[in-house]
Amino acid sequence: MRDFVLEFIRKIPSLVYPEGAQVQAALDSVRGVRKVCDLIEARAEDPHCPHCGATRIHKHGIRSRLQRYKCVSCRKTFNMLTGTPLARLRRKDLWLQNAECLLCSFVLRQIGSKLHIDKNTAFRWRHRFSSWLYEDTPPVLEGIIEADETYFRISQKGCRHIDRKPHKRGGDNSSPGLSKKQVCVLTACDRSQHSIEFITGLGPVKGKWLDLMLTNRIAPDAIMVTDGLKSYSHFCQKVHIQHVIVNNKLRNGGCYHIQHINACHSRIKGWINHHFRGVATKYLNHYLWWRHELENKHITSNIQLFQAVLC
Repeated sequence: MRDFVLEFIRKIPSLVYPEGAQVQAALDSVRGVRKVCDLIEARAEDPHCPHCGATRIHKHGIRSRLQRYKCVSCRKTFNMLTGTPLARLRRKDLWLQNAECLLCSFVLRQIGSKLHIDKNTAFRWRHRFSSWLYEDTPPVLEGIIEADETYFRISQKGCRHIDRKPHKRGGDNSSPGLSKKQVCVLTACDRSQHSIEFITGLGPVKGKWLDLMLTNRIAPDAIMVTDGLKSYSHFCQKVHIQHVIVNNKLRNGGCYHIQHINACHSRIKGWINHHFRGVATKYLNHYLWWRHELENKHITSNIQLFQAVLC
């Protein structure tokens, strides 16, 4: 076997282009799988059983190029991907290339063409990767915090059964003002470039949504700057933080304004409308987490993005 390998290596320089390209592609695939497995195994600093939470485990062979473990308590086996969105996902040799496509905000057809996979597979991979980005919990906001909400129209793209009459082309299906046909996205940011974005519900923002989304994410000594919506005043009184109300269109309060959060809304909608021409409401949170990682974490490489997915 050793002689065969040495003979093959000696003949590589004499290979014609198609054959040499196939060898190069095979070597790149092996290198990609090894790098992905190394990044995954790096999560095993303090491994524990995902089934029962026990820490008494021992190694139990290797499966799919990943170290397998066995729990002493429940006797079940697992690896570092068990119980995660990437569990049982195949083609590890393409995961880093898929992360590169996410970094470039490619559409599904571009991903399918680049990775030579079906667009349905590209769609499934996109949401498997982006759904795990939610685990990268945003930090607690401190100092001067700007908060506001933005709205997206409800979209049932991809749904087999919709609970409304179909929209006709050329017709105006929008309703004047805010209504239950619009999804409220609550956003807040501080002056240290930390931000959070959450889907709260349908229609105008409510106080109970703020209590649920912001209570544990605002520092006690923070100053919240918002427009004159009563829901924010109710929230600030409830959690006992200072509240500053400013005009939404004027920057006349010195350091107190909401221009940063308005710019954030513009970037969110511009990114979604430019790259994807609208997204289904049931997947909107995935896109918010995806954009949050790209912008707030200053990610510049596919390795960094994949490590963010694994956090």
